[in-house]
Amino acid sequence: MLHFIVHFTFVKRKYIIKLNIFSSTDIKIVKDLEEDSPIKNGCLLREIKEQTLITLETPKGFSTKKFNASSASIKGSSGQPMYESEPNDDFKIADTLLNERVTFGQFDDTLDIDFYKVNVSGKGTLLVAGGTDTTSNIDLLFLATEYEYQDHGYLEYLGSEYDDGVEVQGYKVNKAGTYYIPVLDLNGNDYDAIYGISTQFEADKDTVAPNKPTVNKVDNNDKVITGKAEAGSTVTVNVGKKRIEYAKASSKGAFSVSIPVQKAGTTLNVTAKDSAGNVSKLTYITVVKADVTPPNKPAVNKVDDNDKVVTGKAEANSTVTVNIGKNRIGYAKANSKGSFSVSIPIQKKGTKLNVTAKDASNNVSKVTYVTVVKH
Repeated sequence: MLHFIVHFTFVKRKYIIKLNIFSSTDIKIVKDLEEDSPIKNGCLLREIKEQTLITLETPKGFSTKKFNASSASIKGSSGQPMYESEPNDDFKIADTLLNERVTFGQFDDTLDIDFYKVNVSGKGTLLVAGGTDTTSNIDLLFLATEYEYQDHGYLEYLGSEYDDGVEVQGYKVNKAGTYYIPVLDLNGNDYDAIYGISTQFEADKDTVAPNKPTVNKVDNNDKVITGKAEAGSTVTVNVGKKRIEYAKASSKGAFSVSIPVQKAGTTLNVTAKDSAGNVSKLTYITVVKADVTPPNKPAVNKVDDNDKVVTGKAEANSTVTVNIGKNRIGYAKANSKGSFSVSIPIQKKGTKLNVTAKDASNNVSKVTYVTVVKH
């Protein structure tokens, strides 16, 4: 159970707050909320204020019995008010607020402080509205804060407005996460007066265009274009202003767009568009003539009946395959200087191996034959 002392200065419903919180470990936490610039999002402000006012007018059927309602009752139907669930007098047991849903609460004694939490999906503006019914003698005090009143700069107070019995506070959210709203009565009433608390969040609009895509070589045999772009973006391939195809990049940014075969010399332009509709700059790529020249046949070193590798020289970076007849027994890639080493099972003396090299364009060399000799 937390015990607290509140020191405050009253200035036109704006508070400079210092909460001295004493727990079982006697940790002192001080939180300052200072008046800053006015809230800028007028449309959002009016919406949450009207929503809170309408709900506060008739909190039908509200009673302390509903404080411990089941989770099914609290979820309710969309737009219906919710009710505080006790105990909720600490960060660890805070009630969850759903955006655009008013939650009703009561203070059960003069030292009661209620805690709520709200999950925020990203950067944007968080509005917190609080008010009481017109007959209440509550002087409602609330604020949005990080867990245990820490201050990592994730929330920036923008200011507040008070009108028609409802105070709306605005906060700039700099990081997605869970934020907390402690609520208390400055008058310290000892009767069950009712208050309402509500939140609304509006994400910042994404106005940053993706980086232009990276596109791999395209030749006049290719039926797909591959490369990297912003994760989840839509990659479009055009010839001039004519779109020829598009596809979505994966969660890692890889994309593969199927296209009709294009003539050598055709210039393609490729863009990426994110989910907010921002379009990248163009990436231009010219279709090249396909490589149709096969590599020279590999030069293969002597192989004896003790050898477990076949070595030699082939076209740089080509794939060298060793076969017996049509049965492949091993393959490996030649290095940048053309050297290769293919692991194989030991073969009997007199076995005839045939070795080929295949380049990146799938052109295959002529066959090199080599007979296994006695060691």
